[in-house]
Amino acid sequence: MKFRIQGIKNARTIIIICHAASQEEAKIKAYEAGIAPTQITPISQNALSGFLLFPALLSLRAFLLPSHQKELINSFKQIALMLEASLPIDEILNYCIAGQKHPKIQAMYQDILQSLHSGISLSQAFKKHANFIGEMHANIIEVGQNTGNLPETFRALAHELEQDQQDIAGFKKKMFYPFIVILSVFVAFGILNALIIPEFIALFEEFNLELPFSTQALIFTGDLLQKWGLVILVIAGLGAVVAKKSITKSPPLKEWLHRHILDIPFIGKILRYRDLTRCLFSFYLCVKTGMDFGASLKNAHASINNLHLKSSFSQIITNIQKGQNLSYALGEVTLFDPMTNGLILAGEKSGNLDTTLQMCSQYYQTLYSEALNRFSQWVEPILTLLVGSLVLWFSLGIMMPMWDLNNIE
Repeated sequence: MKFRIQGIKNARTIIIICHAASQEEAKIKAYEAGIAPTQITPISQNALSGFLLFPALLSLRAFLLPSHQKELINSFKQIALMLEASLPIDEILNYCIAGQKHPKIQAMYQDILQSLHSGISLSQAFKKHANFIGEMHANIIEVGQNTGNLPETFRALAHELEQDQQDIAGFKKKMFYPFIVILSVFVAFGILNALIIPEFIALFEEFNLELPFSTQALIFTGDLLQKWGLVILVIAGLGAVVAKKSITKSPPLKEWLHRHILDIPFIGKILRYRDLTRCLFSFYLCVKTGMDFGASLKNAHASINNLHLKSSFSQIITNIQKGQNLSYALGEVTLFDPMTNGLILAGEKSGNLDTTLQMCSQYYQTLYSEALNRFSQWVEPILTLLVGSLVLWFSLGIMMPMWDLNNIE
């Protein structure tokens, strides 16, 4: 059976869980591990199952997130909790596998467990799945392993993922109704074009009416979509595939696109703030866990997705390698705003760089959330205006010839 042992080791309180046939054997194992036990408690299977129920309880906070993201976040929190309880990592992974419903996450943990059994380190096993969990998160797990601070690392990663996904989920929720309305309008247009407009066209032609521009545009658009709609859709799809491959194979073109996408209203700020949040968060976590400063900069650099911003941060690293301090190197490159540069300067001088980096990360997280909210606030009235314009166009296209028809009679 299993026992929870609380005791003192090296003048610090420690809690471990061990296998033993009896409480006396558990006490002996504690002394062998250098722990002076103060409390030994047997753990029932029902208590251990609480670890498996833990993700289900946490999912109440993340109910707006996609299912695989919820499970990934909850599994990271589960791992942090079990690591603090000093459970062996292979046992933790077995609990994660048993508690997962999403097949990709379950397969990921199964592969990680197999990698550990074959002699690969935990961080390298997670790096094999960097495309799924994100390169930045895989790098931060390596930081936690190298510094012996894995519980805090997994908890911080879960918090970062949860915050990011909740922002996205909130944005999707706000956009759901307007897009449903637009979809309904286009479905109505298809029905109108297929069943109603042909009848009116025949009537208008019978009376030799001169059709207004709105009606001609309605008829032309309907005919175009009816005859060439599928061809247009195929060409658009092929064009998107060709454009994506061209951008992927051409780094200069990709960097040019990444540079100019930052100039797009609303979208540019959202992408910029998100990348800078991830960069500062990664940098903060590396510095906090005591990682080498150069390696911390490299991990922060790897967490940036936008190539233009990545290039700017590369210049910062180059300046530091030339002997400049961090605050001066930041001032040479226009990447962060003056307030952030000032906070980092203060943290560097006071020796509290990790604290100021955390403050800066939270600051950009706030800017990111506000940018998402502003975008949704503008998109909703724009989409409503678009829907109103389409309805007006449909109405005028049908009703204006009808008024002329009444004048003939």
